[in-house]
Amino acid sequence: MTLRQKHRLIIASSLLTAGTFVGVGQSGYEVLRREVARSSEKQVNVKLEASFGNVTLTKGQKDKIVIVEYRKSAKEKQRLRVSYDISGDQGDLDLEIKESRKFDYDDEASSWREHRTEGSHLEDREWNLKFSDAIPMSYDIELGAGKGDLDFTGLKVKQLKFSSGASSVELRVDEPNPVACDVVTLESGVSKFTAEGLSNLNFRKLKFSGGVGAYKLDFGGKLQQSASVDIEVGLGAVTVYVPREIPTRLISDESWFSTLDVDEYFERTRKKSVYETVNFGSSEKKLTIRIESGLGSVRVRSR
Repeated sequence: MTLRQKHRLIIASSLLTAGTFVGVGQSGYEVLRREVARSSEKQVNVKLEASFGNVTLTKGQKDKIVIVEYRKSAKEKQRLRVSYDISGDQGDLDLEIKESRKFDYDDEASSWREHRTEGSHLEDREWNLKFSDAIPMSYDIELGAGKGDLDFTGLKVKQLKFSSGASSVELRVDEPNPVACDVVTLESGVSKFTAEGLSNLNFRKLKFSGGVGAYKLDFGGKLQQSASVDIEVGLGAVTVYVPREIPTRLISDESWFSTLDVDEYFERTRKKSVYETVNFGSSEKKLTIRIESGLGSVRVRSR
């Protein structure tokens, strides 16, 4: 084993606390808790995979990279996998839970405790994740079946990639992101997806892809830099909200198979399928939204 490998092992062992068994209630559920303490890292890459259950994400403590609480039926065999590694000034955090019984888990290397009772439903499984707001983090989140409540308010979001399957998801950012977010990628399948305060993410580029579902994209918040948005919708219906104080240009394909409904605040330009707000041409920081729809419908509203 090299000195570098030993250094990584020592750091990982000291920062990742042993699994804590919080308790089993009368209803037959157990809550497991795990923490990762801050160390020398200056930024963190977060990879979160949840094939089922309800996921809640919020701001946590400055001295903890993440605090994880997992509530499930005590009967379930699924395990929560948490791994953390530091290389230089970068931390890599992996959080994973899957439905498969063949789960990579070492019972001897962890002190997760189990207590079994009757009862088991996917919707009863809950993740609660609280991330540090002290350092920038890049998030890569995959959510399968279930619900997501993702609140990035107060967090330093350097990059965000999110995808969901058959899920109902609410994402919000109530305060301006203190760091620049280069790229935001949002993908939603057969689901319901709502995002509020998107301009607060301080992104340069944002891409949204929707399949079959109902989608709401609210670009409320403070626009700190010029930004571009690409929206692609298949059979779904998407409603886009833009604050009137944000200079905005809309570019749409307006095909025969889709419908575009734009309110009177946007003026149609001489170019086909291009709309602009009155303040677009004279402003330094602008929002450009390109919309492509298959058999779906798109509504754009100002506020």
